Amino acid sequence: MSQIDSTKKVYIIVHGQHNMLEPVKEKLATAGFDKANMQMASLDKAGNAGEYVAMLWPPMAANGIMVSLITGPAEPGKSRGMGAWGTVGTKEVMRLPL
Repeated sequence: MSQIDSTKKVYIIVHGQHNMLEPVKEKLATAGFDKANMQMASLDKAGNAGEYVAMLWPPMAANGIMVSLITGPAEPGKSRGMGAWGTVGTKEVMRLPL
């Protein structure tokens, strides 16, 4: 498992499955993330470089949580994700089973 910085924010994307928010938080806490730094992601504002995004994966039939480090702005033409999240680049750092 990768070294994580537990002082950084973790933005959580549950793809509309709000009943999964608490189980995701518990799994992230078990992996070393601080619950106090966890929050739901917003389509209006993405996180900053050095912070994390954790999302249920795959979106429609999730069997795990993909955690990525936000690396900075997305490369031109490499937009992924919806809303503001399509403007940031990420690097996967771990996957956790549900």
